[in-house]
This record gives sequence, structure tokens and C-alpha cells, in this order.
Amino acid sequence: MWHATSDDPAARRAANVTADGSPDGAIRLATPGDIAALVAIENASFSGDRLDRRRFRYLLTQANSVTFVDVDGAIVRGYIMLLLRTSWRGARIYSVATHPAHLGCGVAARLLTAAECWAAAHDCVEMRLEVRTDNVASLALFRKRGYVVFGRHGAYYHDGMDALRLRRMLGL
Repeated sequence: MWHATSDDPAARRAANVTADGSPDGAIRLATPGDIAALVAIENASFSGDRLDRRRFRYLLTQANSVTFVDVDGAIVRGYIMLLLRTSWRGARIYSVATHPAHLGCGVAARLLTAAECWAAAHDCVEMRLEVRTDNVASLALFRKRGYVVFGRHGAYYHDGMDALRLRRMLGL
């Protein structure tokens, strides 16, 4: 089972790739102490299909997953969560969110870099995710980073919105 901890050298390297010590933020692994902030970001970012406190606790402590947070001092500005399977050499971006007060500051881009670095260091060859068809900003970020559409899920979200399935091969 893959589960990043603060003593995981690859997780530290992934965080260091994006954390330059500037006041623009730093990336680190999420801990159970971040759950309240993660729930607040989730509630501020999504109108439905939200992760709750219990689900975050499970995903951070027991699931085959890794979660990075972008922080500015004690403020958690956003997170990215990867789910992993031992039978697949890939990582699924299960959720990524930036608190609305920090949109447009590069939070999601830094988190994506950390997640991709961590995945590559753990021999993942592919990243996948689903994005709402109306989420123009997220689609632009992922396309800019080399993600391509490879499918579609009809009525995937709570409000009936479709999702585009995106993927990127790592190391290419």
C-alpha cells in the first residue's frame, strides 16, 4: 500500500520542487490536523459531492492515497489528493481544490506539480482525473500541463453535469 508520510523522501522532494521559500506558499503533506481546513475549502469550493470530515480522515490515515496542501504560514490555501491502486502504475487525482480567496495565485498549479513529482518518484506512469465540462479554469490548467481528453462520463456530478476524463503520461 502506498501512503505518504512526512518521513517519505519522495514526498519531501515533491514538496521541495514547488516550495521555494517565498511568501507565495509552500507545499507539504496533509495531516489529520488539516482536516478542518480541508473541509472548509471543500465547502467553499463545491456545491455538492463534497468530502466530509469523516471521509477526509479515512483518506488521510487509512486509504491508499497521498494528499498535498499548499500553505501560507498556518493558512491552508488548497489541496490535491491522489488515489492509488497496487494493480495499476498510475495515480488518480481524486480531488483538487483551492479556497476561493486564493484563486488565481498558482495554488492548483503548484499542487499539481508536487503530485506529479510524487507519482513519478513512485513509478507511476500515468495521471488521470475527471473534470466538470463547465470548469473552464481547471480544464485550461490540465490541458496546459499536457493532459488530454480520453473519455466522458454523462451526468457524473450531483447536478447532472458531465465530466471529461483526462490523462497524462508521466515522463513524456
